[in-house]
Amino acid sequence: MRPEDKSPDHHVAFGAAAEGVSAASASLAVVGRYWWNMQMRLLIATGVMRFFRAQWWLFIVVGFALLAFVFPLGVAFIVSAFCAGEMNPKAEGDYLVPLKRDDSAASVDASAEQSAGFGGPDLSDVLEGVKSAASLHHIGFLRALGRDVDDAEFAAAALGALDGTLQAHKAKVPNPDMHAMGVSFIARQLKDLGRMEELDPERIADLTLTAMSSEALEGIRIEAGRFSYGMEGLWSGAMRTGPAAV
Repeated sequence: MRPEDKSPDHHVAFGAAAEGVSAASASLAVVGRYWWNMQMRLLIATGVMRFFRAQWWLFIVVGFALLAFVFPLGVAFIVSAFCAGEMNPKAEGDYLVPLKRDDSAASVDASAEQSAGFGGPDLSDVLEGVKSAASLHHIGFLRALGRDVDDAEFAAAALGALDGTLQAHKAKVPNPDMHAMGVSFIARQLKDLGRMEELDPERIADLTLTAMSSEALEGIRIEAGRFSYGMEGLWSGAMRTGPAAV
């Protein structure tokens, strides 16, 4: 079939698939850099980082050694190194890298800030406040379900709660940053609610991808979003008019 003979639906579907792959790649890159930084901090804590600062090629030796003797860890190391390499790690900085590029830092549209009543606080503080509220809504939604959920449902509900809270505040976050926020929010909820004692970047990446893309989890994402949106509206109304309005 020639390109000009393909239906509009084909192009829409292809575009959506490409966008989904791009979003998943961005999320996994953030998790990969997080895992890389954890490994670098381990080297710092054990006092061997000085050898790697002096001889960067030791990372190559470690990578091949892990692939040879502990294959899963070797793959994780290579993937995390590739993700970190995009951020140009330097020896003088102990090879630690930022999770995101500066030019893709989370931002909120100025007009949306005014309509949401944000005024002029620092944007990072605003988004942290949104995540704190979303955390409470996520917990409330899980309790309202009245049943146990598996980790995939837990992650999907977390994404829905975050999205609903952002919508209630009319906060506009670019897609790459929204996906990065989703990864970090799921990780925080898993840790804070005792479902994951030690953060596992690979497991978090898998859960995030499933929670974002699974049609079977779409219902719980939507319901969690509606719950959070409604609860945030109630809270905002109570703050504006006082307890008598509740």
